[in-house]
Amino acid sequence: MKKLLYVLLAIVLVIVVGIGALLALVDPNQFKPLLSEQVKKATGRDLVINGDISWRFFPSVGFSLGETEFKNPQGFAEADLVKLGSAELSVSVMPLFSQHLEIGNISLNDARVFIQTRKDGVSNLDGLGEQAAVEGTVTEDTNGTSSEPAIDQPSVEDEPMQPWTISLAGVEVVNASAEVRDDKAGTATIIDSLNFKLDTFSPGEWTQANFDITGKNTELSFTAKGDSQLLIATDYKSGELKALNVTASAKDSVNDIQSLVLGVDHFKVGDWANITFAAKGQIPDLAFDANGATRFKISADYNLAELDKLTLSSDLKGSTLPRPEMKVGLNADATYDVAKGLATLSRFETSIDELVLNGKGSFKNAIIPVIRFDVNSDNIDLDAFLGTASSAKDNAKEEIGSAPSTGGETSTVSKSEEPDLSTLKTLDIAGTVAIKKLKAANAIVSDVQVDMKVQKGVLNLKRFNAKLYGGTVSANATVDANGKLPKYQVTKHIKGVDVHALLKDVAQNETLAGTGNIDVKLSGTGLAEKRIRENIAGSIAINFADGAIYGVNVPEMIREAKATLKGRKAEYVKEEKKTDFSALTATFK
Repeated sequence: MKKLLYVLLAIVLVIVVGIGALLALVDPNQFKPLLSEQVKKATGRDLVINGDISWRFFPSVGFSLGETEFKNPQGFAEADLVKLGSAELSVSVMPLFSQHLEIGNISLNDARVFIQTRKDGVSNLDGLGEQAAVEGTVTEDTNGTSSEPAIDQPSVEDEPMQPWTISLAGVEVVNASAEVRDDKAGTATIIDSLNFKLDTFSPGEWTQANFDITGKNTELSFTAKGDSQLLIATDYKSGELKALNVTASAKDSVNDIQSLVLGVDHFKVGDWANITFAAKGQIPDLAFDANGATRFKISADYNLAELDKLTLSSDLKGSTLPRPEMKVGLNADATYDVAKGLATLSRFETSIDELVLNGKGSFKNAIIPVIRFDVNSDNIDLDAFLGTASSAKDNAKEEIGSAPSTGGETSTVSKSEEPDLSTLKTLDIAGTVAIKKLKAANAIVSDVQVDMKVQKGVLNLKRFNAKLYGGTVSANATVDANGKLPKYQVTKHIKGVDVHALLKDVAQNETLAGTGNIDVKLSGTGLAEKRIRENIAGSIAINFADGAIYGVNVPEMIREAKATLKGRKAEYVKEEKKTDFSALTATFK
């Protein structure tokens, strides 16, 4: 037993003496040229190690590295692709005998990354690794056999190896920076400072991580910081995250995002995660203060993402809004199918002050995106919402009394200019709109049904039905933007409308009464004002039945004229200034 002990002590003594001699006699800095040579062969770039390399062997094997530079080719704004102030890494020795890799604290200080694409499209990342790929090419000898060295294959009878376990004392990145610059596109993203820290890590156990970052994207300066707890499964095939909190802000000359806040209680693939978010700030002519919450889940195969019970509430202020201040709300359920590229709103309810819209919709990612929707509302009062009801009468008078513009060269050009309908060729939209009651320009319409489609450059209003002042309105129309000039076709039928009530509400005019029927069938080529007048074709038929013209009594005027001609006063009782008629018809072609 004593002999065995002596043998072990001798082995340990030899190891200690050997390590001591190695540390005393071998300077690791002698390997700098070798490291630089190997990096040059592998990447074609220069590696310059300005600082010292030092190592230790017990109780952990590790090294520390001083200032190191990985060079860029000539012709770039900075000399280094990667520059490192210092780094440290260690691995404990004894746990290796138990097939446990115990890594000490990994520390990176003052690291910088610079990536540039020049105006000629050349990037400092081009060509990286090509040298290694060329040298690693497998060639064949004259006998047709590969010159690649043979690799011993494990025997079928070999026993399965004990799986390794890994633990990490921590990771610390201090004062890192980066710049991604694209001179061809004129953009640049700069990270001025990045700090990251990960506490003791071991698979199957929770660990704490936190970070903070400041930077600039073109003219937009930003800051962010956050913390979370992480868990990696022992088989490294899954992970979890909990207590995530991220806050950020951004600002440039016109935008001021004062705060962005994101919180996640517990995220795991296949399970629901509760998410809260908030944003406050100002963009040109609009200030906002929004907050919301939702439940989020990703399927186990990473193919389906779901949002459940999404709620969003936002207070808006700005001169570009219909009102100085508005409150917008949203409730929705949504899914996204990655394989199909399909986003679906299975339910949504949005409110803008007193306006409420409900429905569903979908968006499919394609060369021409496919959009489908189904929207409905119980009541929309645009006059009250826009504040135009009280001024409708004054506006009508101004329009009647205003003189037509004589126009000049500029207006002549605008009257001949076609609207840009090229967007119709980039859309595939179809959907329906249903509104139980709609008020606009003082006109009240009910039971509105709209069915429309935009596809292959054609806008097709397949159906427009509504009830209007005791009557009905139905219409359909198409606009085809595929030709040199757009073509259009419009058909409209108005039946049984109370004309007196309609004119009273819309134009504050009570001159005409009766039951109105109007049939419109028009078509033409060109939507510029000049071409509409030149090319429009079709007919408009108007038929007013059982009506009256107010403000004038034609029979009374005839009786007065007769009495005057006979030199005496008319002997009758004054009547209401109204002329009844059984029918009033007109046809325009």
